[in-house]
Amino acid sequence: MENENVINLEEYKKQRKEDREEYYKTLSVPTLKAFEPDCYYINPEKGTMIHVLFITDKSDIFDREMIYVMEDPAGSVYCALVDEDTCEGWHELSEDVFTHEVLKRRYEGELPPFPDPEPPPEK
Repeated sequence: MENENVINLEEYKKQRKEDREEYYKTLSVPTLKAFEPDCYYINPEKGTMIHVLFITDKSDIFDREMIYVMEDPAGSVYCALVDEDTCEGWHELSEDVFTHEVLKRRYEGELPPFPDPEPPPEK
C-alpha cells in the first residue's frame, strides 16, 4: 500500500531544481544604456566582469571617436566605442566582487593551503 503523503526526496529535489531553473529563465533584468567611469559591470552570458577606467576621445586607432577604456580581473585592457549596443547584456557589479576576483587570480597558486585545524586536546 502506497501512502500519498510520502514523496521520493530525490525526485522532489530534481523537480524543484528544474522548476527553479525555468523560473530564473523568465526573469528579465534591464541592461544598461551607458557605462560610467570607475564603475564595475558583469555580463552573465559572457561570464565576464569589467572595470570601466575612463572615457576618452584621444585614440588614433578609433579615429578620435569616444571610447570606453576597461580592464578585466586578469589585468587585460580593452577599448570599446561609446555606443548603445556596447552596454547590451551588461549589469552593474559590486566593487567587492570584482576585487575578490582580482585577488583570486593574482594569488592563484601562490597562497599556501589552509592548514588543518589543530586536533582538540585529549583529556
